[in-house]
Amino acid sequence: MKSARSTYRRRRLGALFVATAAVFALYTGTGAGAGTQPVRYTVSPGDTLWDIAVAHTPSREDPRPVVEIIKEANDLSGTRIHPGMTLELPPVE
Repeated sequence: MKSARSTYRRRRLGALFVATAAVFALYTGTGAGAGTQPVRYTVSPGDTLWDIAVAHTPSREDPRPVVEIIKEANDLSGTRIHPGMTLELPPVE
């Protein structure tokens, strides 16, 4: 017969494994459907395209390509945006 301590230890190890896998999936963006759907964003007063791109860019990466991706996805000729506009933010690799 298994001891209570052995059963507890296995359950705890299993829970730790599941939690670690979940954190890893969230951190790397490999969860189901992660990054496959565009996000809709409503521009607020004071927002700039640069700030939105910085927030949408993976950490430590240059946001300039993301600015161009957002401009292209929303048919913007420049970087001027207005409060109330709805922007489509495509998935960024």
